[in-house]
Amino acid sequence: MPEQVQTAPTDQRRWELLMPLRVRNFRLLWLGSSISMIGSSLTMIAFPWLVLKLTGDPLAMGAVLAATGVPRALLMIFGGALTDRHGARTVMLWATWIRMVLLFLLAVLVFSQLIEMWIVYVVAFMFGVADAFAWPASISILPKVVPSHLLPPANALMQGFSQLSIMLGPVLAGLLIASLSSTGGDDMADLPGIALVFLLDACGYVIAFATLLLIRLEDEADPHSVNPIYSSMIEGFSVMWQDLPVRLMVIIFAIFALFYRGPYMVGIPVLCDERFSEGAMAFGMISSAFGVGALLGIVAAGSLGRPPERWFGVLLLLDLLIIGGGFFIFAIAPSVEWVMLAAALGGLLDGYMMVVLISWLQVRIATHLLGRVMAVIMFFNSGLAPISYALAGVAIRVSLEGVFWVTGCILVTLSVLGLMVPVTRRLGMQPTASHA
Repeated sequence: MPEQVQTAPTDQRRWELLMPLRVRNFRLLWLGSSISMIGSSLTMIAFPWLVLKLTGDPLAMGAVLAATGVPRALLMIFGGALTDRHGARTVMLWATWIRMVLLFLLAVLVFSQLIEMWIVYVVAFMFGVADAFAWPASISILPKVVPSHLLPPANALMQGFSQLSIMLGPVLAGLLIASLSSTGGDDMADLPGIALVFLLDACGYVIAFATLLLIRLEDEADPHSVNPIYSSMIEGFSVMWQDLPVRLMVIIFAIFALFYRGPYMVGIPVLCDERFSEGAMAFGMISSAFGVGALLGIVAAGSLGRPPERWFGVLLLLDLLIIGGGFFIFAIAPSVEWVMLAAALGGLLDGYMMVVLISWLQVRIATHLLGRVMAVIMFFNSGLAPISYALAGVAIRVSLEGVFWVTGCILVTLSVLGLMVPVTRRLGMQPTASHA
């Protein structure tokens, strides 16, 4: 059982965001996760930079992303089933060990200039496999290390530091790579700096592995897991589908993944390149604006009380509405500041809802099913992204502004329709129901 924390009501309200840090297991989990998050944010820059230095071909980068994304999507539900069967901590230990070994190997091969593209593809594939197991496990472990009433601030601390590392990591990675670049000026000049980034990330996973070993939990393995693994995977999907609020939430997530991710992730860089004189700087400013908004939303969700469940559907649909409206601004914005404002507003509500909904799901879904059900949800939330990227890439060749207008119309229309239908507006929850 999670450790209990006794505090006075006024003290709890004042320091609610920091309350999970009083729990030993959470402190260890947060420390290891935070350090590994910093390293991962550095690798987010070093890895694609390595591919470009080795090939100079953007198409190769797309192939590497696919090599990571395909196994992640295909194996995620399987990873959720194994998480429920063997325990989230055990799965996280194995995934952390795999990442650690891969990064040490990369650091050595890059520094010695023995790296080749076939090795990069293999490493990318293995990272995707590790992610497929680590992502469901990282969501499933929190209810086992903190009491249920501390889940919102615990999720906020985890997600908030992740967002902060994503905002700051790329700058630090660029400085590290540049500081060790040789003066030769060829494509191999940046390899020492890239190798250093991989080495630092690997050391971060060493610390994460150690903190996971120090976490003390009751036996996590499910004693009832006697069915074949494919039956466990089907059970996760069945539980999700039979729970009407969760099913409606997954449908909204799927719409978001299919109609938002591609137009935004592909369209915004093209927009900055074609319309704004700031170019790459504009892209960075917009990304930072979304990140700042998301961070503020995450902090708010961890610091404020959880809203009534009857508002979940409304808030989720309003999130979809605001993000959809942002695409109209993208289509006509005369300056980067307008796009930054739209991105920040979308990030604010998106960050808030992410913490609120994850915390609610962690309480609502039975612990022994959480890994499987969350894997299904995460699959629909991210598994459709490659399709969205491909469709957006083709459509943007025809008309960038047209993609923004069509995307905005689809998201706004679906959001308004959802708000008009009571069952969707309430996420299928009965007005008197309580799942706290």
